[in-house]
Amino acid sequence: MYKIVTFVLTVLLVANVNAEKLESIFVAPDVFITSKIKPSTEYESDRGNILYDSHELEKSRQYSIGQMLKDLPGIASQGLGNASRPIIRGLGNSRVKILQNSSSLGDVSEFGEDHIVGYDPLLIDKIEIIKGPGTLLYGNNGFAGVVNIINPLIAVDKPLSDENVQLGFGYKTSGGELGTALKLGKSVDNFTVRGSGSFVSAGPYDLANVSTKQANSSKFMTSGGVGITYNDGQNHFGVSLDKLEAVYQNPGPEGEENMTSLNPTRNTINFDSSLALNYLIFEKFNLEGTVSEYNHAERTGDGNNHNITFFNDIYEIKTSLNHKSLFNQNEEGLIGFHFMNKNQGATGAEEGHLTPTKTNSFALFALEKLKFDLFDLDLGGRIESVNLKTTQHEQGFFPAAFSSTVKREIIPNNSVFLGFDFTQRAPNAVELFADGPHHALENVETGNVNLEKESSYNVSLGYNYDENLNKLKIEAYYNYINDFIAADRNGNTQNVEGEDFNVVIHDQYNALFTGVELTGQYGITKLDDFDFLANFVGEFLKGYRTSNDKAITRIPQSKVNVGLQLINEEWDTNLKYYHYFDKEFTGPFYTRTGGHSRLDFDLTKDFMYSDLSGHAMFSVTNLLNTVGRDHLEAKKGQVQLPGRSFNFNLKLFY
Repeated sequence: MYKIVTFVLTVLLVANVNAEKLESIFVAPDVFITSKIKPSTEYESDRGNILYDSHELEKSRQYSIGQMLKDLPGIASQGLGNASRPIIRGLGNSRVKILQNSSSLGDVSEFGEDHIVGYDPLLIDKIEIIKGPGTLLYGNNGFAGVVNIINPLIAVDKPLSDENVQLGFGYKTSGGELGTALKLGKSVDNFTVRGSGSFVSAGPYDLANVSTKQANSSKFMTSGGVGITYNDGQNHFGVSLDKLEAVYQNPGPEGEENMTSLNPTRNTINFDSSLALNYLIFEKFNLEGTVSEYNHAERTGDGNNHNITFFNDIYEIKTSLNHKSLFNQNEEGLIGFHFMNKNQGATGAEEGHLTPTKTNSFALFALEKLKFDLFDLDLGGRIESVNLKTTQHEQGFFPAAFSSTVKREIIPNNSVFLGFDFTQRAPNAVELFADGPHHALENVETGNVNLEKESSYNVSLGYNYDENLNKLKIEAYYNYINDFIAADRNGNTQNVEGEDFNVVIHDQYNALFTGVELTGQYGITKLDDFDFLANFVGEFLKGYRTSNDKAITRIPQSKVNVGLQLINEEWDTNLKYYHYFDKEFTGPFYTRTGGHSRLDFDLTKDFMYSDLSGHAMFSVTNLLNTVGRDHLEAKKGQVQLPGRSFNFNLKLFY
């Protein structure tokens, strides 16, 4: 296997910088929404889309991306302890595409709940959750939505200052978690060099209402990267390299199969360029590329049993052209081509969970923005060829997708939107070819080579109000999926080395997902220069098999959260109450989960002194130390959610 040369991150010494109050040295505030035809800041009126940044992101940083996002509307977390992956509106795994700076993030998290998403939590600047036409830029496995983690080593925007340094520290009492991160940037004329590095380490986390800790839940991660970019304001060419290494345990009680440790390694090269054309109808040419290599070993028991290696090597190229208006109602558009090659698998004694598989995909896509007198229309389409090949099987699929959103401002500050999506997804390697045990999850998985592609028919209807500090967004959706691919237990077990593993089979049936999401903020009053605000989130969803009205396995709990906030230019304090409802409507051979609540508090102070600026943050998660279990936790009977933790963070900009 080709190996990317391991690189050393060079630490640059910089000084004499003009002070600026920044949230990040890496991302200019006017260029970050990657799912648009052109970068934009207009997020509020888009259906389902969420931008997660600033202090909200800072105080919710977690080792796993699923746990980090699970309190947001429409998002849940599925996983095992330190490893979790986001679910969007009840759909997960290969239906949610996870990106790093708009490029594929190489890992195997979609193939096992015990596998982490291969990103570094301390280096994240922003996270965007994308639904609608923008998902068509990224592939048929953005079926439910796209999660884009933004931490660009490539300067796609002009730097805010010629030289800068960002340094962060964090400590959590639960598990004694310690983290630190460093980012540096230097610009000379039109060239910018950026570097980053981080480190996080923690022991087993504390449980609620007891003096014990969650067994087998320690973790470690380190990462670094460097990027160089030419950017003259109209054109940019950049390349970056980054590396991540981690070691973590899967939580659970003592016992050989619950003493699994994993050690992921990911190496990535990214290329990103954009060239202003102004030729005929075209105004910009874009070219992006990624080479990523990922692997991890799983060791159970004393470390000598089942030394299984998972791997995922990705080669990706995406090119597109921005075009000018083609007719009166057409404001702008984009057409593009996307190629991806993936080599994925697991090797080791008795491991048949992820059969070594080569996957090639080719796609053409287009996005268009139209403006009429009565409404705005965003629409897009994608056609794709997907081929999966093992030593014994070869399967080909041709998924297609169409997505549209109609938006209209009915009166000032009030708008409505209607979306329709037809989206198809090809089965993944596990769904097709799995044939054996996955020891960490104590499952024996059986694929089905006769699976057809899924077809989703989704309708979304929403209302958005935004005036000064007062905001309200309501969105309802109805998603009918023909030939939904389900991974269900069949009630049988299989003896694997003296232990009973659950048998999981892959089947298809028609399914329906419906739900409502609410978010809002209300300005209660003004106290001196402080704004006193109330905010809330509510989410109610249901997923079931249409032929018999029975529940689908692993549909998230409905949830609500309410909070009070006091904020001015320098201070920000929040008290938030979260409640996850009982989950009694469950899939086959899946047990009910009781509801649980959580109360969090945080206090942030921004400061600036001479050439130094930054913020200090104190927070308490699970302030009341209540016991909770996640319905989507792979071993929820053995694994609790963390108890109370006091957290301290300091970020400095120079």
